[in-house]
Amino acid sequence: MNEEIYIRTATQDDSDILYNLLKEMRDGEGRLDAFVVTPEEFKRDGFGENRCFEACVVEHKDNKEVIGFATYFFGYNGDCGKILYLEDIFIKPVFRSKGYGTAVFKYMAKITLGRGARRMEWCVMNDPSWNAKTIEFYKKFNSIDDNLKQLYLHGDVLQKCAE
Repeated sequence: MNEEIYIRTATQDDSDILYNLLKEMRDGEGRLDAFVVTPEEFKRDGFGENRCFEACVVEHKDNKEVIGFATYFFGYNGDCGKILYLEDIFIKPVFRSKGYGTAVFKYMAKITLGRGARRMEWCVMNDPSWNAKTIEFYKKFNSIDDNLKQLYLHGDVLQKCAE
């Protein structure tokens, strides 16, 4: 790993900065309208008693500035068993194309194997009109499968389904 990069497990003290970075990420994706989680929910869900995700932070070694993060959780896949699902990975734009994303991605692969999971999964917004660099980043790991599509229920549609 580049000696300029330091990756560590996030703590509750990182909650506010991670929340703000997540909001910045959604804004950059043009999806701020979908960002409804509150800072209190984020802190509870990532650092509370019954947490449902884990996170790591990426710091610059010189000033300990948090320049990125990853959020993830463990689940189960009927084909291979335990998996790590990489929910979000974000590096501040000014620090991109300097090896930080690759370092955190490899760090996540090590966590996957270290915790006994057989697969690391994630989704990418497959829209080259605005997400081409991210798509290319994942392609260098031979990881794009154009046959898969993530589907989900959300909001009113989820409520209607549950009725």
